[in-house]
Amino acid sequence: MHSLRTDVQVLRAVAVLSVLIFHFDLPGLDKGFLGVDIFFVISGFLMSRVIIDSLDQARFSASTFYLRRARRLLPAAWATLLATTVAAPWILGPAALKDYAAQLGGAMSFSANIVLWLQSGYFDSSADLKPLLHTWSLALEEQYYFVLPVVLIWAGQRWRGRALLTLTLMSAGLCLWMNDRAPSASFYLLPSRAWELMMGSLCALPALRQGLRPWPWLRVDSAWLAIPLMAASLIWGWDDVHPRTDALLVCLATAVLILWPSSVLNQSNRPMRTMVWIGDVSYSLYLVHWPVLALARHVWLDGLPAQVSLALLGLTFPLAWLSHRYVEQPFRKVDTWHGLGRQLLWLGIPMAMACAVLIWRMEQPAGQQWSQALQPNFGFGPSCEYETAFAPKAACQTHGPARTLVWGDSYAMHLIAGFQASSPNNQGVIQATRSVCAPLLDMARLMPDDPADRARRCMAFNESVLQWLAHTPQVEYVVLSSRWQYLFDDPVVNAQGQAITPDTKTIAQSLARTVDRLRALHKKVVLISPPPSLGTDVDLGVCAERRALGLLTVSQQVDAHCDFSLAASRQRQHDVSTLMSDLVTIAHIDVIDLANFNCAQGMCHSLMHGTPVYRDIGHLSRQGAALMGQQLNLGQQVLQHAR
Repeated sequence: MHSLRTDVQVLRAVAVLSVLIFHFDLPGLDKGFLGVDIFFVISGFLMSRVIIDSLDQARFSASTFYLRRARRLLPAAWATLLATTVAAPWILGPAALKDYAAQLGGAMSFSANIVLWLQSGYFDSSADLKPLLHTWSLALEEQYYFVLPVVLIWAGQRWRGRALLTLTLMSAGLCLWMNDRAPSASFYLLPSRAWELMMGSLCALPALRQGLRPWPWLRVDSAWLAIPLMAASLIWGWDDVHPRTDALLVCLATAVLILWPSSVLNQSNRPMRTMVWIGDVSYSLYLVHWPVLALARHVWLDGLPAQVSLALLGLTFPLAWLSHRYVEQPFRKVDTWHGLGRQLLWLGIPMAMACAVLIWRMEQPAGQQWSQALQPNFGFGPSCEYETAFAPKAACQTHGPARTLVWGDSYAMHLIAGFQASSPNNQGVIQATRSVCAPLLDMARLMPDDPADRARRCMAFNESVLQWLAHTPQVEYVVLSSRWQYLFDDPVVNAQGQAITPDTKTIAQSLARTVDRLRALHKKVVLISPPPSLGTDVDLGVCAERRALGLLTVSQQVDAHCDFSLAASRQRQHDVSTLMSDLVTIAHIDVIDLANFNCAQGMCHSLMHGTPVYRDIGHLSRQGAALMGQQLNLGQQVLQHAR
């Protein structure tokens, strides 16, 4: 039995506090998520030390090893899963509940990293709302624990070091290769993250533990070498790609502190005793903090106020202590699988009941209807989100000859249901849409993580639309629509691939060139504005869903009916509103303002006649678009305003 090293407990505290500071959006640690990488090295070291020492003394038992792992990890994890599952049906909306059920299955089966990889990336905005997002790292460690004894037994004492070093280098190489090709998989999956755990395993080799000493001429505590490197990585970092340089540096710093114990981290003063206590409860602290935070983010639509975030952070510490004192510690006394199973039964029975309530809530008709209402609105269908040059598809147009082309990005896609509900005299409609691709010929958005040729392909798509129109005289009307806001907020490049910062007049002049090309082809053109919204601050579709289903919802920007101020919307979309005005004079084009649909007397509605107007922060739902088409008589409006 190994005694706990004080310095390792301090490292655990550093790791968990870094994660908490990052997750609760406190200032100071831009790369606080690297605390997980510190945990990986520590876990690899501790588990490998147990296995290697047992093997060398010919007393290793797989059953005993896995029993110890199970009694250490499962009770606190199951208790957290139980509490979260009890709360989830009364806080999460239908779509989030469906995601949660998959996350719960992953957490219970040690495959949460795979489930979450299939759902979204760790740094995606939607990831902030997944109550069990943090279980990916626990699943990855558990998978490593299953593999580690096999590797160490197979390699034997003689080849153990070479095998671990070879596998570490192979995993690191795979990680680098996958970072460019499959970054989400590289982040979540064991083969590309095992190198961090294996660095800890290398630290457990007796030859390193017993033989490594600082060079005689280097009389300095290891903390003065490793802590500044670790701190710099956590505070600033050097690399935008993770896991890569920053992960390597914090892992190396952790390995140095493990192999070369620091007297600074082994002091018995009050700050160090506090850090040791945090290290003792670090597992429970890591478990409980994220569900509390994620569930609260579902309730506060505008984002968590600072005082609420701090209160929740404070709450996690007593919750962690309770979990550590009354769940973790009692289960450590269990010394048989039978005893562990009997004890876990006390958690399993209420978990089964909580899962039954979860399923019941998921099967409610109102919830299922809302799940459908908030699905992505691709217009005619997902195949109408073009990835290559435009070519008409039967699935992306109404039956019969099309007289109207709807052209733009996803804010053009969501108009299709409105045309289907309002086109006069069976006027046919065809869709030419590409996500985040405004109908411009000489500029496009290009984010740092986009493929290098993304902007060029967007402009090529728009050119292909014009080429098709040149040979399609039966199309008389062209409806242009886009979100536009991303051209002001995000990086933009011109046709030569040069970075530019366009203003409203520059964009208006660019669209005027598109309009001129269309009129040269004898097409009549009209522009439809984006719907009123509050930008990325409030998901209006989720707000309407939560209000309709009676879920607890807090927002200072929308009222009890999810109505919001038109003036606030105009202020948030000031650049877009100015652009709409400039286009009237610069491009000589009429604008159909969608505020005329759901705004009256200065207030805009997210829910009309029981119908959700929006499906997210700004896109119309299919039902909302159809209602808009009927109330505005959209098809007739296009005929009247196109010129």
